[in-house]
Amino acid sequence: MGQLGVQVNWRPPDRGWIKCNTDGAARGNPGRGSWGFCLRNENGDLIAAKAKELTNPASTNTQAEAMAILQAIKYVEEKQFQQILIETDSLLLMNCILKIWEVPWQIIEVVEEIWKRMQNRTFKITHIMREGNQLADHLANLALDEGEVDVESFQELGAKGRGLINNDKLELPYLRIKTCRR
Repeated sequence: MGQLGVQVNWRPPDRGWIKCNTDGAARGNPGRGSWGFCLRNENGDLIAAKAKELTNPASTNTQAEAMAILQAIKYVEEKQFQQILIETDSLLLMNCILKIWEVPWQIIEVVEEIWKRMQNRTFKITHIMREGNQLADHLANLALDEGEVDVESFQELGAKGRGLINNDKLELPYLRIKTCRR
């Protein structure tokens, strides 16, 4: 067996856009779940980072991922941002929101609310490999380990989160390793 490495980079959004990375976590799948998201501007500077544990004690990864996107959209509405790029590491959620794939029944109500709320602003949704979604992943797991996260500045974020932002701003690549059978 050999290994194949692919570089994955987080990149800032275009001028005038806000990038929102989202992620969900479920320990046990189903199990304790949480959502997390972070918003950054065209310079890669943090605007906000939020994360919270889900109230359902038997959440799935898919439910947590969907809730992360919904909570991010609610925050964007509250702050009245107009041009938002949502970046998720869930190919399933991206394709469901874009109406390419059928929505699983467990998340249909959440996805319908996402569709409704997306009508009032300019949204784009894209997929990124999980290695490029490190900060959102960190936030979702932090909510399970330490409780709710609610910060609106770089300085309020813990050392690991600040380090991830700095790595992303420098466009340092993350390496995605796949084991290949010969």
